[in-house]
Amino acid sequence: MRILVLAFLASCGNSPDPRVITGGGVGDGAIDGVVNIYVIDNDTYSPIVDATVEIAGRDQQTDATGLVIFNDVHGPQTLAIKAAGYRGTLWQDANGANLTVPVTKLGNLAAQQATLAGEVANWSAVTVPTGHVKAAVVSYSQSDTFGDPANNLATPANGNVCVGNPTTCSFSVVTRTGAVTLTAAIVDLDPHGNADASDDTYTIIGWAMSPSLQVDAGIDQTGLHLTQLATAQLQTVTIDYATPPSALTKRDAVVGIEISKDEVVQLPVLPSGATSALMPLPTAFATGATYRLTGIAQTAAGGTGAQSVIIQHGQTAATLGAERWLEAPTGLAATRTAASVNVVANAKLHTITWSDANGELFDATLFDAKKLTVSVPALVALPTTGSMTVKAQGIGADFDLGNFSLDTDTALLWGVSSEPATIN
Repeated sequence: MRILVLAFLASCGNSPDPRVITGGGVGDGAIDGVVNIYVIDNDTYSPIVDATVEIAGRDQQTDATGLVIFNDVHGPQTLAIKAAGYRGTLWQDANGANLTVPVTKLGNLAAQQATLAGEVANWSAVTVPTGHVKAAVVSYSQSDTFGDPANNLATPANGNVCVGNPTTCSFSVVTRTGAVTLTAAIVDLDPHGNADASDDTYTIIGWAMSPSLQVDAGIDQTGLHLTQLATAQLQTVTIDYATPPSALTKRDAVVGIEISKDEVVQLPVLPSGATSALMPLPTAFATGATYRLTGIAQTAAGGTGAQSVIIQHGQTAATLGAERWLEAPTGLAATRTAASVNVVANAKLHTITWSDANGELFDATLFDAKKLTVSVPALVALPTTGSMTVKAQGIGADFDLGNFSLDTDTALLWGVSSEPATIN
């Protein structure tokens, strides 16, 4: 009898109760009989109802909780997801009995932003040497969602920059929604006595900031004041790039202040190749805040070519160092129906995305580094005409692919490298 019971239990495989993994992720053991799949909105974490999920030629629609359950499945699975208003998503060779897949809305970000306007207080007290020009660049704090496009909103006509006026520094800046802190880098612009902007140099001489603001979609705010930080709240920060990929010769750095797991003040990009700059102390923003270093190595073409980005969290010293880098992907070959790329050494995951002029249309996450060829499923077929960009990425992370949460394990993501290709 005992043998029969054990045999029955063994035949049941792995059948955990369905659970949502916060932010998306994998958990609860390998797939062996049952896989529970939740589909959620990448921004709000809310369930996506009536999304189509396809595995091995079988498809189901998610219920009111965003859940589908597939039975009689074993080992790593490739799942394709299509939901109205969202980009197509594929996870290839994922292996967790509970999977939560975040999907991202298609199209224009204009509905999820607002414009904030005001001035840098006490601007007349800022002085620069004769022949130089004082200026300020205002930026907004970012969410900590990896690759969130709302972190890169452009302000029309450089409204977030003020230059030259001796008495006032007025600005407007387009920001994301949610908790937002504004910062202004105050700079000394040296034109070197001529009108040729190509030889201008910039030196950060101060900083200003706002208190944390609540920004709601489409609700503009005016009359804001950014207060200049005292000298005691500033220090010179040094950047140690260590050993970036030798082929990526353009080196840049962004110093961030990690206020919370949901808000990071990313200070403006240092001049290319710069190794030091005057920066705020993290404690000027919040008790317990720390520095974050984002190091960027890319081709001379800048953001249109190969790139490697590293992120170092939780730094407290005045020297911020890059510990490791990923080489850029190589061998990317892509069409409208398939793509392949070579393995990026030390990458935990690989992704391939297809985009057109309106944004990303389809993204594939490849869990098995031995299988870096992906086919676009018919469920999420791409446009047959028009120019498209395909981007391959290697992602460095220190989590277990069989057990992770994209919300709680964000700090374990340490790098991403990319290589683009164009389809006409």
